[in-house]
Amino acid sequence: MTRLLVIGETLVDLVPGPNGREAVLGGSPYNVAIGLGRLGAKVSLATSLSTDADGERFKAALEADGVDLSCVAIVNKPSPTALVEEGTKESGPRYIFTLSGTAFDEPAPLPLPWSDDLAHIHAGSVAAIVDPMAQSVLDAFEAARGKRTTSYDPNIRPMITPDRDKTRVDVEARVALADIVKASEEDLEWLYPDHAPHESILNWLALGPKLVILTRGGKGAEAFTAKDHLIVPAPAITVGDTVGAGDSLMSALLFAMERDGALGATPVAWTQSAIGKWLSFAVRAAAFTCKQKGSNPPRLKDLER
Repeated sequence: MTRLLVIGETLVDLVPGPNGREAVLGGSPYNVAIGLGRLGAKVSLATSLSTDADGERFKAALEADGVDLSCVAIVNKPSPTALVEEGTKESGPRYIFTLSGTAFDEPAPLPLPWSDDLAHIHAGSVAAIVDPMAQSVLDAFEAARGKRTTSYDPNIRPMITPDRDKTRVDVEARVALADIVKASEEDLEWLYPDHAPHESILNWLALGPKLVILTRGGKGAEAFTAKDHLIVPAPAITVGDTVGAGDSLMSALLFAMERDGALGATPVAWTQSAIGKWLSFAVRAAAFTCKQKGSNPPRLKDLER
């Protein structure tokens, strides 16, 4: 089994609860790493964790779900937080972040030189475009070219990156280096308000990625390559909430591709039928998470029922 490396932040999500705010472990890269670990992938997370109680909770949760911590730095700064406000059905939850002066302010401790079993690198969300970790992501993607596959999820947070023009440039620099890109309709509508999402995806494909995934909430997901366009509808479910659904889709997609030998320096062909199978598995994982409260990605047995 080959290894996957996830680069990015951990965040304590302060979510509304029956007795006030509840502190929930989160952060998109953390969720992707946990999702991969629960499915049975060999996965490492490159991040910085605080010495505080929340940092200890992150460490214990990652270890419990099989995520390797050899690329984790322990720092004497508080854990970063995200105050989660309930949004509308269309917008989803809204976030107010506290990052400055926290463990977020550290570069990713990349495991250089790469181990021989490392096949794929994933990065996304805030850390991918906000320094100091943003430079770590660029360095990793550039070092991986031709040797390992890469994936990127912009997971736009306008509260942190309000400068649309700068954010667009930063995102496109990472899109150009990635083999796989996943984005939501909301991401694309914020980045390119004057363009339809499909048009924006075609522009991204021209930058270099081989596969772009568009997530559309309850409408499912779509896959785009230079030749093909696939639509995978979402199963009918009762939604608990949508927190972490996109991260579950990302981790399940990478797991399915790794299981079929589709990641790494010499991957199997990404045919239309194979992409359809991988994305269908990923959409089921996202649907499972939507049935839960909070980001609670599935285990393999949950998706095999």
